[in-house]
Amino acid sequence: MIDKFGRKVDYLRISVTENCNLKCIYCIDDNILNTYKNDILSDDEIVKIATECASLGIKKIRITGGEPLVRKNIENL
Repeated sequence: MIDKFGRKVDYLRISVTENCNLKCIYCIDDNILNTYKNDILSDDEIVKIATECASLGIKKIRITGGEPLVRKNIENL
């Protein structure tokens, strides 16, 4: 894929959760840590997006979030 500035885009960044258990002082306010939301993407939605992007030339997917390892069933992704 090429962005509007003519740069090649070959990676995708997907945030799989907003939750985090690390409490880094520079990152986030304690008052909003672990505010579980129901509007995160399902595993199936993430796989569908990743598959579609791969067909457009994406070579690498970076899984991010708050702390991705606190997402239930992260190993399934």
